[in-house]
Amino acid sequence: MKIGLLGHGVVGRGVTAILDGKYPDLEITKILVKDLSEGNDPRYTLSAEEILNDPEIGMIVECMGGVQPAGSYVLQAMKQGKHAVTSNKKMLASLLEEILAASSEHHVQVRFEASCGGGIPWIHELEHIRRIDEITGFRGIMNGTTNYILSAMHENGTDFAEALKQAQKLGYAEQDPSDDIDGMDVRYKCCISLFAACGLVISPDLIPAFGIRHIHASDAAWAKQHGRVIKMIGEGSPQGACVMPRILKSNDPMSAVFSNQNRLETDSPTLGVAAFSGQGAGSLPTAHAVVQDILDIARGCTQMKTEYERIDQTGIFEGTYYISGNGAEALNLPVKEKGNGFIITEHILLNDLMQALPEGHALFIAEVCE
Repeated sequence: MKIGLLGHGVVGRGVTAILDGKYPDLEITKILVKDLSEGNDPRYTLSAEEILNDPEIGMIVECMGGVQPAGSYVLQAMKQGKHAVTSNKKMLASLLEEILAASSEHHVQVRFEASCGGGIPWIHELEHIRRIDEITGFRGIMNGTTNYILSAMHENGTDFAEALKQAQKLGYAEQDPSDDIDGMDVRYKCCISLFAACGLVISPDLIPAFGIRHIHASDAAWAKQHGRVIKMIGEGSPQGACVMPRILKSNDPMSAVFSNQNRLETDSPTLGVAAFSGQGAGSLPTAHAVVQDILDIARGCTQMKTEYERIDQTGIFEGTYYISGNGAEALNLPVKEKGNGFIITEHILLNDLMQALPEGHALFIAEVCE
C-alpha cells in the first residue's frame, strides 16, 4: 500500500524513521511539507492536492497539527476512499463527528492511537476492554508538560515560571504552552477517550477545564506539607468528562508519576481498575503508535466501533475545592478552611463553583481528593 504523509515535523520524521524500508508492502511515496528547504527528500511536495488526488495512494497519515487545514485534508482523503491515520488530537476532537460519519459513509478506516497517550496503547486497550465490559470510568495524567512542571514544583520547590522554562528548554513544552497549561490538550484527549471508552461524542468546549497557569510555589508547598501531590487529571465516564488539577493523597498511584510520564486508568466490572503508563509524547514513542495504526489497516484488522451517541452537556461533578490567588476569599462559596491566600470549600457542585468565578479570573483551582 502506498502512503501519503501530511507533515514532517517531530512526529512525521519519527514515522519515516520507523517505517522506511522495514515493510516491503508499505511505502511512503509523498510527504507534504511547508517548505522544500526542510530537506532534500525527493518525496517532498508543497501540494496537498498532489497527495489527496493520487489514486495510487491508499492511506494518508496526518501529523500536521491544528484543526485546519488538517481536518479538511483528512475528510477529503476519506471521501476519495483513502484510509486515514492521525496523531492530531485537536483536529480529531473538534471534528470527530464528521470524521466518524465519513469513515462510515465511504467505508474507510480512521485510526488515532497516537492522538491520546503518545506511545501508550490507550485507545487500543479501551477498544479491547469495551468488547467485554462497559467502561464505567477513566482518568489519567494525559499531559507530560504539566506533569513535568508540577513534578518540579513538588520536588524542588521551583516556582511555575521557572519550571515552565525548564520544560521548554528540554523540549517538553512548546514556546506557546497555552494548550498544555490551560488544560485544553487534556480536554481534547478526554473527548477522544470518551468516544473510545463509552461511544459518546461531545464538543470539547462543553467539558469543564481548569489549568495550572495561575499556580504558585505556595500551592505545591501546601500540598506537600499535607502529604499530598498536585496532578493534572482528566477523567470521564458515561456521564461526561472533566479536566482539573487534583490534590491527591500520597497513596494514590497517580501521585507517584513524575517528570513527563503519563498514566491512564480504566474501571470496568470484570477487569476492575487497569492502568497503563509510559511516554505520553515524543517523536519515536508517538510515531510508534502511528505506525501500529498503519500496520493494522494494512493487515486488514477490523476497525473499532464507529457508532456513537452525541451528548450536549457533561455530567454533574462535585467535590471539595482548593482555590488560591487574589479574590479567592471574596467568592460567594461555602468555606470549610481559610488560609494565607487560599480557601478550601465545603463539598459543592462544580457548576456552583464555576458560576461564582468572575470573568477573566487569575485563580488556581484544584479538587482536594479524599
